[in-house]
Amino acid sequence: MKVVATHRLAEAKEKFPASRTALDGWFRIMNYTDFTSDIALRRTFSELRNNGNEYWFLVPGTTLLLKAIINFSAQVAMVKDVRPGVL
Repeated sequence: MKVVATHRLAEAKEKFPASRTALDGWFRIMNYTDFTSDIALRRTFSELRNNGNEYWFLVPGTTLLLKAIINFSAQVAMVKDVRPGVL
């Protein structure tokens, strides 16, 4: 799956340096895995909420939430927001 709008990940890593490794891990998993549905996505990311094609991920080992718009047929995930919070 192609991850786009990665500048938001870079901004989050700068703003929350302790979460750099966790955000890099999320990027690697998303970028190198072809998820065919949200069921497949939930097998990898159990802490996940969605509304339509908007997905909120709890970044493991942090208190950050990452919002992404995902199109499974096009295999694209666009990072919309990274911020502190809880699901």
